[in-house]
Parts: sequence; C-alpha cells; structure tokens
Amino acid sequence: MSLKHILMPVDLAFNELVEREVRMALKLLDDDGVIDILFVDDTASHRRMAITAVSDRLTEKHSATELAVHAMFDAVIPKQHRGRCIIRNGTVSDEVVAQAKKSNADAIVMASAKPKFRSYLLGSNAAKIVRHATCSVFVVR
Repeated sequence: MSLKHILMPVDLAFNELVEREVRMALKLLDDDGVIDILFVDDTASHRRMAITAVSDRLTEKHSATELAVHAMFDAVIPKQHRGRCIIRNGTVSDEVVAQAKKSNADAIVMASAKPKFRSYLLGSNAAKIVRHATCSVFVVR
C-alpha cells in the first residue's frame, strides 16, 4: 500500500508509541508521501481545569507545547516525508476526524494504549476515530 498523505495524532507523554506510529506510517507511505503530525490540546475540554487556569499559564503552556511538538516532529519524521505540524484545541477524537477531513488525508495512523475495562464500555479515542473517520485508520499498539 502506498499512501500520499498520512495524519498522525501524537501524545507528547508517550514517545515510545509515537516511534511505533512513525514506523507504521513509513511502511504505508509512498516514496514522495508526507506525514502531518497532530497534537490536540484538550485542556479547555476539561471544564474544571479551564475555569481555574490562569490566562498567562495557558499561554505559557501553549508555547511550551508548540515547541515540544515541533521538536518531536523534527526528531521522528524523516525530512523528505515532513508535511505539517498541527496543533488544535478541543476533544481529541473530534479534532482528529476534523483535521483528517480538512487535510484530505489518505489515512490516519495512531497509537492506542492497552484498554482498561472502562474503555470497553465508554469507548476510547481510537475507537471513536475508527468509527467516524472518512479515511482508513491504522491503530498501532
């Protein structure tokens, strides 16, 4: 399979999962294909946190997050396959699906942690993305 454009959601807390995502994406990617990485900041979607957060702290956190996402992008995506580095705010599953549509991605390659019992009942981000994405979704464990 050779894909031209892959969207890869990332979580800064799980570098080892991001490395697995990249390996999978590179196997699927065409020689001249690109990988966009997407980080979704879901801080505002957690109401209690958003109410108590100070504006300066949010701005500082956003700047630090932006630097970290760009550093990860440069470190893990081979230069010839670098697309865009995207940061969105909101609910992870909704933003991934929306960005895949907006970017006209051929596929989403994402990691999923081992599920806990409650995620079988409530559904995980990966499960929601698989159900709602209009492109292929590859889930890496």
